[in-house]
Formats: sequence, structure tokens, C-alpha cells
Amino acid sequence: MQIEHYDKINAIKWIGIITMTIDHVGYYLFPHLIWLRIIGRIAFPCFLYTTIQATEQTRNFKRYLFQLIGAGIVTIPISLYSGTIFNVLFTLALVAISVKDKRFFVLALVLSYFCEYGIYGFLLGWAIYCMVSIHKVLGVLLFLGLQFFAGSSVQIFACLAIFLLLIDTYSPTKKMPKIIGYIYYPLHQLILLVIRFNL
Repeated sequence: MQIEHYDKINAIKWIGIITMTIDHVGYYLFPHLIWLRIIGRIAFPCFLYTTIQATEQTRNFKRYLFQLIGAGIVTIPISLYSGTIFNVLFTLALVAISVKDKRFFVLALVLSYFCEYGIYGFLLGWAIYCMVSIHKVLGVLLFLGLQFFAGSSVQIFACLAIFLLLIDTYSPTKKMPKIIGYIYYPLHQLILLVIRFNL
């Protein structure tokens, strides 16, 4: 992998983590501060991008998929608080499966209905896949078109992530250990829930 491409993936992963944290701080602690949720709309496209990149580059896809689903299962008790059983990690897993083997596209699309972000989230993953791996302009158009499908005035700000995904040059950043990435998702939400119930 070219060093520049590695730097981009790593940087987008960090941007995803940071914006996700901001989003969840808004969701759990300050729901009246809509700007926190707006910033948070950047996170999901970032994670879709890194999932697609990992799917295409991993040497052990089964292990990668197991890690995604495993982290999703661990997070279910926390996800139930927001009324979701199959959280975003299951959505990412379905995108990964369908990108890895296109024969599973229809099945993954149907199953995505029951996951966080639903069919919109799954198709957004494919718009990003198209943008970075097939046809850039078509992918951007699909990405923009899906925002109307989302039916949310806040979700439209996910479009801000397009610029991050299209930029090719990023400064080198410290690599995030894989285990930290998987642990952080449920852990930071648990901490925020504890804070919420103790305010």
C-alpha cells in the first residue's frame, strides 16, 4: 500500500472516532445542542470508508468480519438504550460482506433494514465504495441522492464527509491499535451513559 494512502485511511479513522465521540456526547448528554449532532454526521461515512478499505486489503477477511460482528454483539446492551438491537457495527459488517462477495448484495440489503441506519446506511456504503473504487462522480451523485432518502434534515450534513473522502493527501498520524478501535465503541458509550445517569 502506498504511504499516502495509508496516511489517508489512518487519518479518516481518527476523524471518525473524534466526530463519533462528539455525536454521542450530544446524544447522551446535550441533546439540545444540535451542532454536536451535525458534526457527528461525518462519522458514519468515515467508518464506511475505512470498512471498505479494510475489506479490500485484509489478508484474513473472516477474522475481520468476526471482529466487527463480535464488537457489535458486545455493544447490543448499550444499543438497546437508543432503541436499536443491531447497531452500526452490524451495518458495517453487511457492507463488508456485500463488497467482498457481490453475490450477497441482495441478502445484505434486506438484512440492513433491521440494522442501525437501515437501507440508507447500507446503500451509503455502496455509494462510497463506488466513489473510491469504481467511478468517483457517480459515487458522489449516489451519495448526494441518498440524503433525500434519509428523510432527516440533520443527516444531510453527512455530505461534509465527501470532501474528506476525496482528499488524497493527509499528514501522517499516529496509528490506532485495532483492539482500541473495537473496544472504544462500546466503552465510550458506557461511560457517557454512566455520566448521564449520575448527573
